[in-house]
Amino acid sequence: MNPEEGALTRQALRAAEGSASRLSRSQRKLAPHFPLSPATVSALAPEVEDDLDAFLKRYEQLVNAIRDELVKAVAIVGDEDIRGLARREVAELMDRLGALPSAPTFRVLVAIRNRIAHMYPDDPQRQAGNLNAAYSAVPDLLAAYESVRRYLEDRLPPHRSG
Repeated sequence: MNPEEGALTRQALRAAEGSASRLSRSQRKLAPHFPLSPATVSALAPEVEDDLDAFLKRYEQLVNAIRDELVKAVAIVGDEDIRGLARREVAELMDRLGALPSAPTFRVLVAIRNRIAHMYPDDPQRQAGNLNAAYSAVPDLLAAYESVRRYLEDRLPPHRSG
């Protein structure tokens, strides 16, 4: 890994850490409201809706950071060429390398991310299901982030400032 790749990896790790920290904070703040039912989704106070919006954005950002940025860094430090691989194949490679705890679990996290990107505002049943799935998946998402973080930090060359 050249110095520029190392700097970009550290930057991606810092961004993902911020997303993970904010997601964890959102999860704790929303704990009293979960699990949600279609009736409770329809009756949420505006400030709770705002908190849910922040939670969903943070979930999405962390999945994207892992899937789109950190896996590239894992490929670089592992000297793996992931060009031409489908995202499923990339997740399986990250699992084999030990960067992700489970490719199948990560695929579920991505599927949840894809569903919450489409909130179906007129369907409280679907909304409640998607919100509950995302909320329940946070521990797995944070574990995936932590696993990738450890994998990269163990392999990054020492950081030299200035």
